[in-house]
Amino acid sequence: MTHPDLQRATGPAAPALDVVTRIGFGAKGIVTILVGVLALRFALRSGGKITGQEGAVELVLREPFGRLMLAALAVGLAAYALWMFVAAFVDPERKGESFQGIAERLGFFATGIGYTLLALTALNLLLGQRQSGGGLDLQHVIATVLTPHVGRLLVGLAGLVVMTAGVLQLRLGVTGRFRKLLRSGMSRLERLATGVSGRVGYVTLGILSLIAGWSLVEVAVEYDPSEASGWSEALWLLSGVGQGRWLLAAAALGLICYGLYFILQVRYRRL
Repeated sequence: MTHPDLQRATGPAAPALDVVTRIGFGAKGIVTILVGVLALRFALRSGGKITGQEGAVELVLREPFGRLMLAALAVGLAAYALWMFVAAFVDPERKGESFQGIAERLGFFATGIGYTLLALTALNLLLGQRQSGGGLDLQHVIATVLTPHVGRLLVGLAGLVVMTAGVLQLRLGVTGRFRKLLRSGMSRLERLATGVSGRVGYVTLGILSLIAGWSLVEVAVEYDPSEASGWSEALWLLSGVGQGRWLLAAAALGLICYGLYFILQVRYRRL
């Protein structure tokens, strides 16, 4: 049953958007788990690699039935991007127009752009176009908009938005407030699974978002698109700090938890 808030915000489109959004949650969860598993194997020296979501999507193509799975992921990632844009502009979650509400909705918008680019990356791979051929990675996009004045300001603001989102994600993980978005009536085991995976996942994502957002601020200040980083560069940074192998393993497990939480939301999220 569609939640009244979604029905209020989107009207007759609410039932279809409910289905599309759950498909998007599943796709995001799968890609995030792939990134986490690859990083964990790398940290444990059993193969694997440190890569971001784009690299994980590309790896899917090499697996049996890879084209079919990649096509499904492309649809799912586009669905998640659509939900993020709806959350940003239509505000079915009632974030409002307070400072925190606007910050969260800007974060949704930035996430929507990111997952749109990821869906297009998957589509390009299906069409036989590799990243090296003028792909849609973060550095390419930033290099396109990084003009001397307005572009630098936009990139810097984007970095601040990502860092603010990171702080909010950390708070969600620490406080567990994400649980109010879940359906009531779950069993004790279901509450435990969603609670633990959500807390660990949001704390991990918050840390990675702070690192990625700071890199965008550095891009704006230094006027150098090569400084832009996403999950992969943030994971590389953690792997080089102190006993980096264990920090990387912890971050990888956190990403796996975050992906699992999104897969659980396919069933338990209240929309």
